[in-house]
Amino acid sequence: MANINKTHKCSGRSNCFTCSLRSTMVCADVSLEDLQAFHIPINDFVFDAGATIYNMNDPANAVYCVRHGAIKLMRYDASGNQRIVRLLKKNDVVGLESVFSGEQQHTAMALTEAHLCRIPIAHFRDFINNHPGLQLRLFEKSQEALRDADNWLSELVSNTVPAKVRLARLLLQLQIGDSDRVHRLGLTDFGGILGITPETVSRLLTELGDKEVLIKTGRGPNGRNYQADIPALTAIAREGTRAREAGKSY
Repeated sequence: MANINKTHKCSGRSNCFTCSLRSTMVCADVSLEDLQAFHIPINDFVFDAGATIYNMNDPANAVYCVRHGAIKLMRYDASGNQRIVRLLKKNDVVGLESVFSGEQQHTAMALTEAHLCRIPIAHFRDFINNHPGLQLRLFEKSQEALRDADNWLSELVSNTVPAKVRLARLLLQLQIGDSDRVHRLGLTDFGGILGITPETVSRLLTELGDKEVLIKTGRGPNGRNYQADIPALTAIAREGTRAREAGKSY
Protein backbone atom coordinates (compact mmCIF):
# COMPACT_ATOMS: atom_id res chain seq x y z
CA MET A 1 0.00 0.00 0.00
CA ALA A 2 1.39 3.39 -0.94
CA ASN A 3 2.51 5.89 1.66
CA ILE A 4 -0.35 8.25 2.52
CA ASN A 5 1.49 11.24 1.02
CA LYS A 6 3.21 9.41 -1.80
CA THR A 7 1.38 7.87 -4.72
CA HIS A 8 1.75 5.63 -7.71
CA LYS A 9 -0.18 5.47 -10.94
CA CYS A 10 -0.57 3.10 -13.84
CA SER A 11 0.60 4.68 -17.09
CA GLY A 12 -0.79 2.00 -19.37
CA ARG A 13 0.22 -1.32 -20.83
CA SER A 14 3.89 -2.09 -21.37
CA ASN A 15 5.15 -2.50 -24.92
CA CYS A 16 7.96 -5.05 -24.68
CA PHE A 17 8.61 -4.78 -28.42
CA THR A 18 9.73 -1.14 -28.24
CA CYS A 19 11.40 -1.25 -24.79
CA SER A 20 14.91 0.24 -25.01
CA LEU A 21 16.03 -2.00 -22.12
CA ARG A 22 14.85 -5.27 -23.60
CA SER A 23 18.40 -6.54 -24.25
CA THR A 24 19.36 -6.13 -20.58
CA MET A 25 16.12 -6.95 -18.77
CA VAL A 26 15.17 -10.33 -17.31
CA CYS A 27 13.24 -11.16 -20.52
CA ALA A 28 16.27 -10.50 -22.76
CA ASP A 29 16.45 -14.08 -24.04
CA VAL A 30 12.73 -14.37 -24.78
CA SER A 31 11.93 -14.40 -28.51
CA LEU A 32 9.72 -11.75 -30.08
CA GLU A 33 7.16 -14.44 -30.90
CA ASP A 34 6.95 -15.50 -27.27
CA LEU A 35 6.74 -11.87 -26.15
CA GLN A 36 3.41 -11.57 -27.95
CA ALA A 37 1.84 -13.63 -25.17
CA PHE A 38 4.17 -12.50 -22.39
CA HIS A 39 3.67 -8.74 -22.47
CA ILE A 40 -0.15 -8.68 -22.63
CA PRO A 41 -0.86 -8.50 -18.85
CA ILE A 42 2.13 -6.26 -18.01
CA ASN A 43 1.45 -2.66 -16.97
CA ASP A 44 3.78 0.32 -16.52
CA PHE A 45 3.69 2.11 -13.17
CA VAL A 46 5.23 5.36 -11.96
CA PHE A 47 5.94 5.62 -8.21
CA ASP A 48 6.65 8.91 -6.50
CA ALA A 49 9.79 9.15 -4.38
CA GLY A 50 8.83 7.73 -0.98
CA ALA A 51 5.94 5.60 -2.28
CA THR A 52 5.73 2.02 -1.04
CA ILE A 53 5.69 -0.62 -3.77
CA TYR A 54 4.86 -3.43 -1.35
CA ASN A 55 5.34 -4.23 2.33
CA MET A 56 7.18 -7.10 3.94
CA ASN A 57 4.86 -10.11 4.40
CA ASP A 58 2.41 -8.83 1.77
CA PRO A 59 1.15 -11.54 -0.61
CA ALA A 60 3.66 -11.97 -3.44
CA ASN A 61 1.38 -10.94 -6.30
CA ALA A 62 3.91 -9.49 -8.76
CA VAL A 63 7.50 -8.74 -9.63
CA TYR A 64 8.65 -5.40 -11.03
CA CYS A 65 11.35 -4.56 -13.58
CA VAL A 66 13.03 -1.21 -12.94
CA ARG A 67 13.17 1.04 -16.01
CA HIS A 68 14.13 4.32 -14.27
CA GLY A 69 14.96 5.35 -10.71
CA ALA A 70 16.12 3.63 -7.53
CA ILE A 71 14.36 1.34 -5.05
CA LYS A 72 15.34 0.48 -1.48
CA LEU A 73 14.61 -2.92 0.08
CA MET A 74 14.06 -2.85 3.84
CA ARG A 75 13.58 -5.28 6.69
CA TYR A 76 12.52 -4.62 10.28
CA ASP A 77 14.00 -6.12 13.43
CA ALA A 78 12.04 -7.33 16.47
CA SER A 79 11.95 -3.79 17.85
CA GLY A 80 10.51 -2.39 14.64
CA ASN A 81 13.71 -0.62 13.58
CA GLN A 82 14.15 -0.23 9.82
CA ARG A 83 17.27 -1.45 8.08
CA ILE A 84 17.96 -0.88 4.38
CA VAL A 85 19.44 -4.12 3.05
CA ARG A 86 19.87 -3.43 -0.67
CA LEU A 87 19.36 -0.88 -3.45
CA LEU A 88 17.94 -1.68 -6.88
CA LYS A 89 18.32 0.40 -10.03
CA LYS A 90 17.58 0.25 -13.75
CA ASN A 91 17.50 -3.32 -15.14
CA ASP A 92 17.02 -4.89 -11.68
CA VAL A 93 13.99 -6.98 -10.67
CA VAL A 94 12.07 -5.98 -7.53
CA GLY A 95 10.50 -8.92 -5.68
CA LEU A 96 12.77 -11.54 -7.21
CA GLU A 97 13.28 -13.18 -3.80
CA SER A 98 9.54 -13.92 -3.59
CA VAL A 99 8.97 -15.54 -6.98
CA PHE A 100 8.53 -18.98 -5.43
CA SER A 101 7.24 -18.00 -2.00
CA GLY A 102 3.84 -16.84 -0.85
CA GLU A 103 4.83 -13.47 0.61
CA GLN A 104 7.23 -10.61 0.06
CA GLN A 105 10.56 -10.88 1.88
CA HIS A 106 11.17 -7.11 2.16
CA THR A 107 9.43 -3.77 2.12
CA ALA A 108 10.21 -2.04 -1.19
CA MET A 109 10.05 1.75 -1.43
CA ALA A 110 10.95 4.20 -4.20
CA LEU A 111 14.00 6.32 -3.33
CA THR A 112 13.48 8.48 -6.41
CA GLU A 113 10.63 8.70 -8.89
CA ALA A 114 10.61 5.16 -10.25
CA HIS A 115 9.23 3.73 -13.50
CA LEU A 116 8.46 0.02 -13.16
CA CYS A 117 6.92 -2.74 -15.27
CA ARG A 118 4.56 -4.86 -13.15
CA ILE A 119 4.45 -8.57 -14.07
CA PRO A 120 1.74 -10.65 -12.30
CA ILE A 121 3.47 -13.41 -10.35
CA ALA A 122 1.31 -16.26 -11.68
CA HIS A 123 2.04 -15.17 -15.25
CA PHE A 124 5.75 -14.87 -14.48
CA ARG A 125 5.90 -18.36 -12.92
CA ASP A 126 4.10 -19.94 -15.88
CA PHE A 127 6.47 -18.26 -18.31
CA ILE A 128 9.50 -19.47 -16.32
CA ASN A 129 8.23 -23.04 -16.46
CA ASN A 130 7.88 -22.93 -20.24
CA HIS A 131 11.04 -21.06 -21.25
CA PRO A 132 14.48 -22.48 -20.37
CA GLY A 133 16.15 -19.25 -21.53
CA LEU A 134 14.23 -17.29 -18.91
CA GLN A 135 15.18 -19.86 -16.26
CA LEU A 136 18.87 -19.25 -16.99
CA ARG A 137 18.37 -15.47 -16.96
CA LEU A 138 16.56 -15.70 -13.63
CA PHE A 139 19.43 -17.75 -12.20
CA GLU A 140 21.89 -15.08 -13.37
CA LYS A 141 19.78 -12.35 -11.75
CA SER A 142 19.67 -14.36 -8.52
CA GLN A 143 23.46 -14.68 -8.59
CA GLU A 144 23.75 -10.91 -9.09
CA ALA A 145 21.46 -10.31 -6.11
CA LEU A 146 23.54 -12.64 -3.92
CA ARG A 147 26.77 -10.93 -5.02
CA ASP A 148 25.24 -7.51 -4.31
CA ALA A 149 24.20 -8.67 -0.84
CA ASP A 150 27.76 -9.84 -0.11
CA ASN A 151 29.19 -6.55 -1.36
CA TRP A 152 26.65 -4.64 0.71
CA LEU A 153 27.87 -6.28 3.91
CA SER A 154 31.59 -6.06 3.13
CA GLU A 155 31.74 -2.66 1.43
CA LEU A 156 29.04 -0.53 3.11
CA VAL A 157 27.99 -1.90 6.50
CA SER A 158 31.35 -2.80 8.05
CA ASN A 159 32.25 -0.44 10.88
CA THR A 160 35.94 -1.20 10.35
CA VAL A 161 35.87 0.94 7.18
CA PRO A 162 35.80 4.76 7.63
CA ALA A 163 32.41 6.35 7.02
CA LYS A 164 33.84 8.60 4.28
CA VAL A 165 35.07 5.58 2.35
CA ARG A 166 31.74 3.75 2.72
CA LEU A 167 29.83 6.85 1.62
CA ALA A 168 31.97 7.10 -1.52
CA ARG A 169 31.31 3.43 -2.28
CA LEU A 170 27.57 3.95 -1.83
CA LEU A 171 27.58 6.98 -4.12
CA LEU A 172 29.32 4.90 -6.79
CA GLN A 173 26.62 2.25 -6.43
CA LEU A 174 24.07 5.01 -7.02
CA GLN A 175 25.73 6.11 -10.26
CA ILE A 176 23.21 6.45 -13.10
CA GLY A 177 24.50 4.25 -15.90
CA ASP A 178 27.91 5.37 -17.16
CA SER A 179 27.15 9.05 -16.66
CA ASP A 180 28.60 11.48 -14.11
CA ARG A 181 25.21 11.63 -12.36
CA VAL A 182 24.48 9.95 -9.02
CA HIS A 183 21.09 9.48 -7.36
CA ARG A 184 20.75 11.94 -4.47
CA LEU A 185 19.13 10.38 -1.41
CA GLY A 186 17.89 11.99 1.77
CA LEU A 187 20.22 12.21 4.78
CA THR A 188 18.13 9.65 6.67
CA ASP A 189 18.41 7.14 3.82
CA PHE A 190 22.16 7.62 3.50
CA GLY A 191 22.50 7.16 7.26
CA GLY A 192 20.17 4.16 7.35
CA ILE A 193 22.23 2.36 4.73
CA LEU A 194 25.63 3.14 6.26
CA GLY A 195 24.66 2.91 9.92
CA ILE A 196 25.70 6.50 10.73
CA THR A 197 23.77 9.57 11.88
CA PRO A 198 22.21 12.05 9.43
CA GLU A 199 24.46 14.71 10.98
CA THR A 200 27.57 12.72 10.03
CA VAL A 201 26.20 12.21 6.52
CA SER A 202 25.57 15.95 6.20
CA ARG A 203 29.12 16.76 7.28
CA LEU A 204 30.68 14.26 4.85
CA LEU A 205 28.52 15.42 1.93
CA THR A 206 29.43 19.03 2.69
CA GLU A 207 33.12 18.10 2.58
CA LEU A 208 32.65 16.43 -0.80
CA GLY A 209 30.72 19.45 -2.03
CA ASP A 210 33.42 21.88 -0.85
CA LYS A 211 35.96 19.86 -2.86
CA GLU A 212 33.56 19.86 -5.86
CA VAL A 213 33.48 16.08 -5.87
CA LEU A 214 29.67 16.39 -5.69
CA ILE A 215 27.49 19.18 -7.10
CA LYS A 216 23.75 19.19 -6.44
CA THR A 217 21.56 19.35 -9.53
CA GLY A 218 17.83 19.86 -9.95
CA ARG A 219 15.16 17.44 -10.94
CA GLY A 220 15.61 15.56 -14.20
CA PRO A 221 14.38 12.34 -15.83
CA ASN A 222 16.11 10.39 -13.04
CA GLY A 223 14.97 12.66 -10.19
CA ARG A 224 17.24 14.61 -7.84
CA ASN A 225 20.89 13.81 -8.37
CA TYR A 226 24.48 14.90 -7.97
CA GLN A 227 26.93 15.70 -10.72
CA ALA A 228 29.90 13.70 -9.46
CA ASP A 229 33.63 13.56 -10.06
CA ILE A 230 33.62 9.78 -10.56
CA PRO A 231 37.44 9.34 -10.57
CA ALA A 232 37.70 11.29 -7.30
CA LEU A 233 34.94 9.22 -5.70
CA THR A 234 36.64 6.04 -6.90
CA ALA A 235 39.92 7.14 -5.32
CA ILE A 236 38.19 7.77 -1.97
CA ALA A 237 36.34 4.45 -2.19
CA ARG A 238 39.65 2.62 -2.63
CA GLU A 239 41.27 4.16 0.44
CA GLY A 240 40.14 1.26 2.63
CA THR A 241 41.44 -1.25 0.09
CA ARG A 242 44.85 0.41 -0.04
CA ALA A 243 45.02 0.41 3.76
CA ARG A 244 44.30 -3.34 3.89
CA GLU A 245 46.89 -4.03 1.20
CA ALA A 246 49.49 -1.98 3.06
CA GLY A 247 48.77 -3.94 6.24
CA LYS A 248 49.33 -7.23 4.44
CA SER A 249 52.79 -6.12 3.32
CA TYR A 250 54.18 -6.16 6.87
